Amino acid sequence: MAASAPPRLLPPPLPSCWLASGADTSEACWQLALECGGDGVWDWNIGDGKVFYGPRFNALLGYDNGGFGDDSEAFVNHVHPDDIGRLRQHLRAHFRDEGTPFCCDLRMRDPNYAYRWMQVRGQLIERNADGEPARILGTLRDISQWRQDEAVLKAQLAETVRLNQQLEGAQVQLVQSEKLAAIGQLAAGVAHELKTPIGFVSTNFGTLERNVGDMLGLIAAYHATAASDDPAQALAAAEAQYVAADIDYLREDLPALFAESRDGLDRVQRIARDLKDFSRVGEQDWQFADLHRGLDSTINILRYEIKHKAEVIREYGELPEVWCVPSMINQVFLNLLANAAQAIETQGTITVVTAVEGDKVLIRIADTGSGIPPDILNRIFVPFFTTKAAGKGTGLGLSLAQDIIRQHHGRLFATSVPGQGSTFTIELPLTELQPPDTLRPADTGINT
Repeated sequence: MAASAPPRLLPPPLPSCWLASGADTSEACWQLALECGGDGVWDWNIGDGKVFYGPRFNALLGYDNGGFGDDSEAFVNHVHPDDIGRLRQHLRAHFRDEGTPFCCDLRMRDPNYAYRWMQVRGQLIERNADGEPARILGTLRDISQWRQDEAVLKAQLAETVRLNQQLEGAQVQLVQSEKLAAIGQLAAGVAHELKTPIGFVSTNFGTLERNVGDMLGLIAAYHATAASDDPAQALAAAEAQYVAADIDYLREDLPALFAESRDGLDRVQRIARDLKDFSRVGEQDWQFADLHRGLDSTINILRYEIKHKAEVIREYGELPEVWCVPSMINQVFLNLLANAAQAIETQGTITVVTAVEGDKVLIRIADTGSGIPPDILNRIFVPFFTTKAAGKGTGLGLSLAQDIIRQHHGRLFATSVPGQGSTFTIELPLTELQPPDTLRPADTGINT
């Protein structure tokens, strides 16, 4: 016996309310599809103000089918008063140009006057003979949950921003601590370097003061002979004073005192110039800078810390000026050079090498210190990591130095052999970079 054909599934009949609205069968099917998808549909005949609100539309607002109303006034009466102006503004824009989508988020009330967020969409499909809007079809979607989720996300974002601000504040305080440690160490070294030239200039001025006093007294004695009643006796007294003043010695000593004093003042001026070059006061913007000048000024202001431990060997190559923030790069030099000096226990060498390789500038700072064990080497750039005793370092120096170089689109890395020394290499691009918006002159210290 032949197999019977499977029963054919027929679509359910369209609800009578759809056909009663005046929609043809195809429109009714389209509206039914939207309702099945969860959206309520509406069909507004603008000429007579009548609106067909589908069953799902009514249900979204808590009404039985047809309970919402049948005209545009019913819709407006359910919209929150604060949202009516925005609704009309969107409608007018769409009526002027139906190519502009009509979409408006607003609050609508249910029968108990509880408001929910809804999204109303529509499309003008017909104009009358005068070109005026005649008919618009649209949908209604409940977006209350979406708005609640959005509010939660905004609150979480605001909290994240607040926590980030707190974190930035803590970072600023830590950086300030590192900066103060650097200033303290620099101040001690610079004060010692200033003490020597200022000391002998002060001593020389004491000697000059006495010598000038003797010479002025001698001049006064000779001048007095002209007005004396006994010129011969006055002249003899002046000659005796001349011998006591040892003028021949003064002729040799005074030029030497002036030369020593001038040299001391030159040294003070040079230290001040090196400090200014290091800090690059007033130069916090991106610019082309001479890295050798920055290295030299940094080495000079660290002279006191370095000179008792190491000889500095400069092996400078031919470098073009590099696009950077000079004060920030000098802070990196300060950190690496001071760490190199601290790594040398008794006496050693610090070698500073510069070169161009391809499209990069290389600066290598190598020391003959104790070196870094492998298990520590891969952690030295981690923030707060330090091998120094409590109170001797924050563990931020190398981390901040690496961050500065990264902001310059470069690299900072280290190699080391325990017992032989370490080498820190800075790579900076030669191409002119646009300064990133987030780049701010950072403060970095010399304690790691």
